[in-house]
Amino acid sequence: MASLFSPQLKRLFGYVRPYSLRLGAGILLLAFVALAEGGVALMVAPAVDRVLNPAAVGSMLTLVKLPWSGRTIYLNDFFPPRIHNVWTVFAFALLILYVSKAVAEYLGTTQIQYVGQAAVTDLRNQVYGRLIRQPMGFFQHNSTGRLNSTVINDVERTRIALSEYLADLFQKGFTFLVFVAVLLVVNWKMALGSAVLLPLVIWPVSKFGRKIRRSAENSQSRLGDLSQILQETLSGNRVVKAFGMERFEITRFRAAARRLLRENMRWIRSVVFTSPLMDMLTPIVIVPVVLYARSAIKHDLMTVGTFGTFVYALLRAYEPVKGLGNVYQQYEQAHGATGQVFAFLALQEELQEHPGARELPPFSREAEFNNVGFAYDPASPILRGVRLKARAGEVVAIVGSSGAGKTTLVNLLPRFHDVTSGALLIDGVDVRDATLRSLREQIAIVTQETILFNDTVWNNICYGQPDLPEERVFAAARTALAHDFIIEMPDGYQTMLGERGQRLSGGQRQRLAIARALLKDSPILILDEATSELDSESEMLVQKALANLMVDRTVFVIAHRLSTIRRADKIVVLDEGVITEVGTHQELLARGGTYARLYELQFADTDAAPSAAGPAE
Repeated sequence: MASLFSPQLKRLFGYVRPYSLRLGAGILLLAFVALAEGGVALMVAPAVDRVLNPAAVGSMLTLVKLPWSGRTIYLNDFFPPRIHNVWTVFAFALLILYVSKAVAEYLGTTQIQYVGQAAVTDLRNQVYGRLIRQPMGFFQHNSTGRLNSTVINDVERTRIALSEYLADLFQKGFTFLVFVAVLLVVNWKMALGSAVLLPLVIWPVSKFGRKIRRSAENSQSRLGDLSQILQETLSGNRVVKAFGMERFEITRFRAAARRLLRENMRWIRSVVFTSPLMDMLTPIVIVPVVLYARSAIKHDLMTVGTFGTFVYALLRAYEPVKGLGNVYQQYEQAHGATGQVFAFLALQEELQEHPGARELPPFSREAEFNNVGFAYDPASPILRGVRLKARAGEVVAIVGSSGAGKTTLVNLLPRFHDVTSGALLIDGVDVRDATLRSLREQIAIVTQETILFNDTVWNNICYGQPDLPEERVFAAARTALAHDFIIEMPDGYQTMLGERGQRLSGGQRQRLAIARALLKDSPILILDEATSELDSESEMLVQKALANLMVDRTVFVIAHRLSTIRRADKIVVLDEGVITEVGTHQELLARGGTYARLYELQFADTDAAPSAAGPAE
């Protein structure tokens, strides 16, 4: 059972430390519960020998005789002399024990359960905080389903261990110790004889614990697979239905569920083995105890009541042993489940600020890419030697074929990635020397994939600032040409949008995103394919909203539709991570280079489209 003291579980228990006072109170209360259980066991002897025996004489009820001192402790010692009647003493003692035990058990268990629940809440919050601060590349290499499974399912497995089974650990541990003490006090020889077979229980429990941990690790991995399939098919349900793949996806889900079932049954069989083993060993222990006691009672070395106390205590002592085996197995499961949790906690967070990072003043002059290079892998650079300046108020369009590095280039501005060579300067300040908050406050982004949350229209526009004045929110919505369709919705600005805003059209979602960017009121704006997936009517409305958004801002535009960027102050052509051309629309067309070729190809396709249907006549 050495794994109970493994570094991983020690780290898990470290989350309990802030709640030490509550934990200490709960432990003391559960220790009292165990003592009360022992008191009940000791009352079996006086109940049988005196209370239930009409032939017995005298009013003193012997509770226990201490073997090391020969002193006898009487139950009457705990009550005033005037109520030393046998029945009264016994009845009051039993009532007080059970009432106080019930109250202490309730209070102690709830205190320890609270400690476990609070500790796991802290763990889950820390894991979520670490994940949400990961760099963009992390989410490109880790599926949403697996991340969900770790934060929800893996942490939930630790919750069961730290809340429910933490209380069990103390209660059953104290109960076992108290009953062992009762057995030793009543008859130490029989107690030692009864303990001979205890290793036969502990050894297999420990052996199966290692199997349980491995199975728990595999089980959590299989659960991650299941979560991934679920997330993919629910979010991509239109594709599933369009291709008629419902039966295929159901088969795939069932196969993953069967793998999870097989893995779960491996550790369930190991867990369940402990209880039947205990049941088989109990009669093996009881039989020799009964034979020894029969001889002792016959020679007046033991009373029937004392034997009853011993048997009661022995049976009750084996219960917590069985329970502690289950507790140990639960902690092995938690040990297996926390592997991925702590692996995420060990991840380096998003690019850190320098200790001397300073607030970036409001943008006023220019943003400059000074010989910038970037690469995920040094052997495969994505951007090389980029030199580009964007003055305040300029609209800079970035064009190029897919994979040229356009999105990567603009992602360097808010430091989603750090440059690997050169420097990115805003008003002469290297963005790596500025605080992330002050940098990102100055940049708003509207992307091709509009992200809306399962919340109200109001909260989606305000995003994190729900108490903004109504006039500002309405003004942003009007400027984004969104106010009219919002007030026509069932609850206006308080209408719930549903997951990812799927109840809205693409153009409506995009205009809400533009309203959100307007409300942020940042001097630098990034438009990444903001109209690429819209129909002509929606695109026209969104283009008008974008024109309102772009007023008095420095704008970086990425667009495949070259018609949308003709009025840009500066057009930058990227080819395989290198800037090959810079100029206005007319200048680049006159040059006859890459931009002119892309423009001609795009509009040649557009002109050819009507003829594809055949002649009009």
